[in-house]
Amino acid sequence: MVASIPLVAFLAKIEHGCLILRDAGSDSDVSGWDPTSSSWYREGSSLIFSVQPGVDGPVECEVWKSASPVMLPEKLFEASLPCPSGWLVLHDANDHVRMQFLGLRDSVICSVMVDDPQFPSKVQILLGAEDG
Repeated sequence: MVASIPLVAFLAKIEHGCLILRDAGSDSDVSGWDPTSSSWYREGSSLIFSVQPGVDGPVECEVWKSASPVMLPEKLFEASLPCPSGWLVLHDANDHVRMQFLGLRDSVICSVMVDDPQFPSKVQILLGAEDG
């Protein structure tokens, strides 16, 4: 059964054009990311990825623990994220936008779907359990 509403949804201007998804207990440093060479980067229990910068307008974001009823057309990336606390935090670089929600304990597969792979203004984060 597909859930009809996302875990988290927001519309916000993202000042530095990136969102960070991490385990709530993570102290992983994603400052080594080079956005000119990759649209996303993972270090330890943290992921950082590009979105449309705030000067170009707001970003619409949804987090799902299932598939969205209406999926965005492009997959930006899919990665495994350690989640030892069982809680995830989604935030921008300045913490102007910050959401904490129940994730999946141990490890979670994160798929990020977007409307435009270069400058996403719509983002869907799909969370799933690792097989095994």
